[in-house]
Amino acid sequence: MAQEAAPEPLPEGLQAINITSHEQQDIYGQNIQVAVGEVLNNSELPYANISLSAQVFDAEGEQIGEGYGYLVDICDAGLLPDYVLLPARAQRFYIPLELYEAGLEIETVQVAAEGQQVSIEETAAEIAGITRISEAEVVDVIWNGPRSLDYAVGCPRDMESEWAWHRYNRMNQRDQAVAYASAEVVTPELLEILDLSEPLIYQNSRLSFAPSGTRLVYQDRVNRFYTAATDGRFQRQIHGSLNNRSLQTIEWLDDDRFIARYFGAFGDPVLYFTANAEGLAISPAPANNPPSVILPGASRDGRRVIIAGAFDTEAGEDITGYYIHVLTNGFFELLFEAAPPGLNYPQPIPIVDAEEDVVSYIYILRPVNGENRLQCFNRGEGRLVDLTSVPLALADGDRSGMWLSPDGSIIAIAATGTNSGLWLVDLTELTAC
Repeated sequence: MAQEAAPEPLPEGLQAINITSHEQQDIYGQNIQVAVGEVLNNSELPYANISLSAQVFDAEGEQIGEGYGYLVDICDAGLLPDYVLLPARAQRFYIPLELYEAGLEIETVQVAAEGQQVSIEETAAEIAGITRISEAEVVDVIWNGPRSLDYAVGCPRDMESEWAWHRYNRMNQRDQAVAYASAEVVTPELLEILDLSEPLIYQNSRLSFAPSGTRLVYQDRVNRFYTAATDGRFQRQIHGSLNNRSLQTIEWLDDDRFIARYFGAFGDPVLYFTANAEGLAISPAPANNPPSVILPGASRDGRRVIIAGAFDTEAGEDITGYYIHVLTNGFFELLFEAAPPGLNYPQPIPIVDAEEDVVSYIYILRPVNGENRLQCFNRGEGRLVDLTSVPLALADGDRSGMWLSPDGSIIAIAATGTNSGLWLVDLTELTAC
């Protein structure tokens, strides 16, 4: 039996790979042809100031168009020219194409990438207890147990059904692509029942499925928030009057509870509420909860949140710091004074003492003296414990998050942007809180 020939190695330097072309609408509503793909740095040095050019050919090999483009992130936002593409890394690109005549059929697109080689910066040393398991733009994490988790790669504004899902096993370090868990449920019939058939209404819905697989949550065309069975029946409205709010994230907690977060641009206050997939509100409506300048972190029962900002205290003065808010009775307490980061940083993780039924300590990731640090606040002792530095570098438009494993031993930290990735922090190797 003849052996297949090994693929020829790519030449050294910048190479355009996985090139495809398609038609889409531009910002003016006009249909245009674009080429997309990735630029691979197949060299031993980083590249910056990368530019791209394209030549378009028909079936006879005649050139029928051209284009010039740029590198983009996973949301197709252009990267700055000083973005550095490291060796053995690939980055997405976008090239608008201009055809010489209307109606021509594209057969192939050839893309050339050029850039400036720059010196390699000193690689950051490995940090004890922290393992990087992905360099992709990770937008969500779901723990399946203490040894396995699912993570999603994609643009935060896209639907969770459009993200690329992976499963990682900590025991054998196996990482494999998996299908979206509710792929077979998202059907035209379901969208019609939920009145989400129009593409723009569907994209705005933030449709998300509870971990149990029996219920779903979404918002309608005027941002009223609903839950329903996975076949679309038994719809129950939780909150209305949200037409002027932008629903950004839905994070699932224990027992099909969740926290929904609303905000606009970077620097806007974050509004939120907690509820369960059966349609029972746990917290008041978003407008009746104190706003936060960070992503609120909810306890697994959905009854408490950790927020940050400047709030009036019993001393009669505004103090900027981290606060705990009990959503079911209005209890509000300053944890510690600090300058909080923006909403691009991960949400805090409050841990509830099962016997006392109080939040006993909180994991927090924030910048300290120019370095991103994972810390733990021991509420009983009023003590902030510094645990470790974290290799995050977040721009204002990036998203990130933290998720604690069910046994409380591992924190998964994910980030989007040009310094994206997924890290596992082994708390058993760090200072005890």
